[in-house]
Amino acid sequence: MDITGIGSVQTYIYNSQTGKLSSKDGSADEFVDYFNGTLSGDSSESLNGYDAQKKYNIERLIDLNGAWGKNWFQSGKDEYEITCEIVNGGESSYSINGKKVLTNYVAATHLLPPGWEDTKSPYKTHQPKAYDPTTNSMNLAVGDVFDLGNGYKLRVGEDCIETIGYGTGSKEDDERVLHLEYGLNALIHFADQQCSALAIFPEHTPMLLSFLQELGIDTSREFTLNETKCIVENGKIQESGNKWVVPSSTYQKALQQYEEFLSQPLSSRQRSSLKV
Repeated sequence: MDITGIGSVQTYIYNSQTGKLSSKDGSADEFVDYFNGTLSGDSSESLNGYDAQKKYNIERLIDLNGAWGKNWFQSGKDEYEITCEIVNGGESSYSINGKKVLTNYVAATHLLPPGWEDTKSPYKTHQPKAYDPTTNSMNLAVGDVFDLGNGYKLRVGEDCIETIGYGTGSKEDDERVLHLEYGLNALIHFADQQCSALAIFPEHTPMLLSFLQELGIDTSREFTLNETKCIVENGKIQESGNKWVVPSSTYQKALQQYEEFLSQPLSSRQRSSLKV
């Protein structure tokens, strides 16, 4: 049998009466024996974490039959082709007789290291970069000073935003600039891939969008801050193309470590070897 890994596409025959799998061509297959309970994963050098994940998901697929109006296995027919495709360590899809019926995602919370979200550490971007209209991008870098034109300035410190001119305006103006200060701190940490977009509070978003627009950013389309591609969806600033909520660089690093863990043979891997 082929070693299961990223990009693997494997098809099996499932008998809904016996609950057993068989290989499509009828040949011996360790995964089939593993699924049917006649082979322990610990006794095989070829079965790995992807196989354990695949076994669990096929069992889940079978258990879900009949739920939510989904009847994949119908009366009058005993055998079905189940095809499994491993997209990556966090995503796999399952088809019955050529029709995709289930896509499984590994929850990001299972892949992330503790303390991954940090809005207090020093900012990462130190290289100034003015707005570039050809790429709709700019940097918000340590040392940048932004004149708000109303007696206030915001300076990007090493790990926080410093307000220049606080106390010189009205109480309402002071409160407004403090909100912008808090929001800009979260935005830069987000753009530096140190926290998720959830750190940007909804009450700060309108003034942040106005701030970015004053700097030249067209927020009606994709824009880039500190090398992070951003979009505005439903009035919220998000990382473009990110379906995991957590910063894409954080997720990809954790996913790579998880994939290394899944690649280990079941007979030799240790849970403690998963360091994410």
